[in-house]
Amino acid sequence: MTKEQQALCLGSVRLVSHCAKKFLPWGLPWEELRACGNLGLVRAAATFKPEVNPCFATYACKCIDNEIYKLLRQQKKHSKVESLDGALPGTDGMRLYDKLPDDTDMAEAAEQRLPAADALVKIRALPEKKRRVWEMRYGLAGEPPMKQREIAARMGCSRALISKILKEGEKISRGVS
Repeated sequence: MTKEQQALCLGSVRLVSHCAKKFLPWGLPWEELRACGNLGLVRAAATFKPEVNPCFATYACKCIDNEIYKLLRQQKKHSKVESLDGALPGTDGMRLYDKLPDDTDMAEAAEQRLPAADALVKIRALPEKKRRVWEMRYGLAGEPPMKQREIAARMGCSRALISKILKEGEKISRGVS
């Protein structure tokens, strides 16, 4: 770190506290916010270009905020890992595995799949070109689902035509003529 960068950092240390205090409601410890803010201040001093942004304080605030946002994203990412045995918050001791579906839920899901199977039979009865569009769009023929523009490019037609074919198929699968 050069002497100029050190001077910028030492002259702007109070700026870290000013920026960090607006993140207190997120529940992070003050020391952690300040440490992360200091890292942002050092990065701001290292990358500051007076010809682009003449005010260091404005630039440093943005860098400090960005570092703290990065910390918040990391905290959020790591907080999503949950155990099946851990108690869920606000549920008086209910555990996550208590929320897993039981056999009755599976029977209901199977009943909901029956209309989907009927729709698949109707789609397979469509003319070749229309059936192929549906297979490519939803991955029904064992290949991954494709976007409408990809289907249009492969079949040599417009995306509007692909959209029209898909809408017609939706009407047929719902039983609407």
